[in-house]
Amino acid sequence: MEAIIISLAILIFLAHLFSTLFVKTGVPEVLPLLLLGILIGPVLHLVSPDDFGLVDQVFSQVLLIVILFESGLGIRISQIRTTWAAASRLTIISFIITCAAVTLLAHIMLGLNIAYALILGIILADNSFAVIIPLISKLNISSNLRTTLLVECTMGSVITIVGAITMIGMAKTNSFSANMIIAKILYTFVTAVIIGGAAAVFWTTVLNKVRQLQNGIFLTLAFVFVVYSACQMLGSDGAIGSFIFGIVAGNIRVIRKFHGLKFIEFFTSNVKSKAFNEVEKSFFGEVVFVMRTFFFVYIGLAIQINSLYDMLCGFLFSLVIFLARIPVANYVLDKNFTRLDTAVASAMVPKGLVTAVLASLIAQAGLPGGQTIQNTIYSVIMFTIILSTVFAFLLEKGHARRAVNFLFKRHRDPQADAQAAAQIQSEVINRKVILK
Repeated sequence: MEAIIISLAILIFLAHLFSTLFVKTGVPEVLPLLLLGILIGPVLHLVSPDDFGLVDQVFSQVLLIVILFESGLGIRISQIRTTWAAASRLTIISFIITCAAVTLLAHIMLGLNIAYALILGIILADNSFAVIIPLISKLNISSNLRTTLLVECTMGSVITIVGAITMIGMAKTNSFSANMIIAKILYTFVTAVIIGGAAAVFWTTVLNKVRQLQNGIFLTLAFVFVVYSACQMLGSDGAIGSFIFGIVAGNIRVIRKFHGLKFIEFFTSNVKSKAFNEVEKSFFGEVVFVMRTFFFVYIGLAIQINSLYDMLCGFLFSLVIFLARIPVANYVLDKNFTRLDTAVASAMVPKGLVTAVLASLIAQAGLPGGQTIQNTIYSVIMFTIILSTVFAFLLEKGHARRAVNFLFKRHRDPQADAQAAAQIQSEVINRKVILK
């Protein structure tokens, strides 16, 4: 017992150390956590995923609820409104092409039927905000691209979560039909919006009184679990309800000014500042950080490095995802984006926490080939993070300039523009000298 407790403590210290080292190395902390899990699991056989029993199932659900709630709090509707058009095009086209490519490859290489291959395609079409934002923080890109990638991650996660969970639920009953899928998605989303939105309005109204209670900060997370349960009981999806709860609670002052929603101001008139203060947001972020630490180590434990075919499939899927992204970024993004911006957008497709949790849900659902799908997804997470990190390093150091200029020549090059401007200025000066 003592060994387990000290191991947990060391793991948390290492996670903070990896997070600090990222500032100097540019390597996302999730990557060394994955590698640590592989080391103590498949390599040294110190720990096995079977040692956790049913704990990982409960942990996966709780983590999904908390991460979606905390992610919802971080979304700013004002940012989405300013880059809605560009981000929507990038999200939808990238999602469709990635999903189609992965679905076809999964059908061929893994022998999955189209429905199960589509589930895999939907899950791997999501991009991780938690990995992308740290990677681009050291790159000299425009603020417009940063916001576009943020909105893309947000919209993509919503589509992935709704689509994947709906498809997994239908796979359990083996009842697939286009009408049922559309109806289920609409019902799930509308119900989650109603319950999550109403719960957010109620909670922001009573939050000031809740803060007066001892240890009241924990009650918010408890209420998120209530929202989750309410959605599940009504046949919707609790994870999406938690996500909507976070979005509405974090943007309540903006939402209550929308046309048709001004009646909300009557209930939330006591909310003069942000619904959640910085202490509460910091607490939620720390909870996610700790849970994420354990989960990524668990993913490393669960990766089957002895299954070389699954690893190979994961690597090939990762390459296909990156290759499919290049023409999307090139032709979907406006020409006003620089070549560096476009190159960064094409390289930022790492998979992360949402992908990992959805993969674990597939295995827990007991679907045919579920374990193979999970192993492949975990491998893709590792390979896409490695590839994105390598590409970010090459772009930061300028080592990929020739490739960038070749692949994205339809976009403007600030360096070439500066040289042309300098040349024009030099010619003007020379003409003045000649005239004199």
